[in-house]
Amino acid sequence: MCRVEAQQRESNVGGAACLIKIDKWLVTTANRHSSGLDIPGGAGQNGESAQCTAHRHTWEQTGFNVEVGRYLGQTDSGLRVYHCRLPPAFTPELKTYPVPEWVESDISSIQLSNPFELELRDWQRDKELIELREWFNKVPE
Repeated sequence: MCRVEAQQRESNVGGAACLIKIDKWLVTTANRHSSGLDIPGGAGQNGESAQCTAHRHTWEQTGFNVEVGRYLGQTDSGLRVYHCRLPPAFTPELKTYPVPEWVESDISSIQLSNPFELELRDWQRDKELIELREWFNKVPE
């Protein structure tokens, strides 16, 4: 069961990702098979709503049980990006998180990154970093 903020529920389907902001930090992941950082997300399954896709991929890649909020925009690669929230216990003191042993994805690390200190070469799909920064600024702290 995916967690979606009731007022933000929509019926769009397809690939989706979560932009998770903790203070001035962005939750990012690194993949074993590609260079650069990314946000949790991926392809949809069999009519699954895009919001549920974002929730599922975030859970599968990080173990984080986020609440999916408002739609922020769509990447050039077609992923719908949503603002996703973690419980208040998540604070910026911890900059890296362990990848849960049960995670069956290619994620090699989970960390907090300042999106304005990242270079284009640090991002998996470099052109998306500019959009991501704009969306990051739209999300309240």
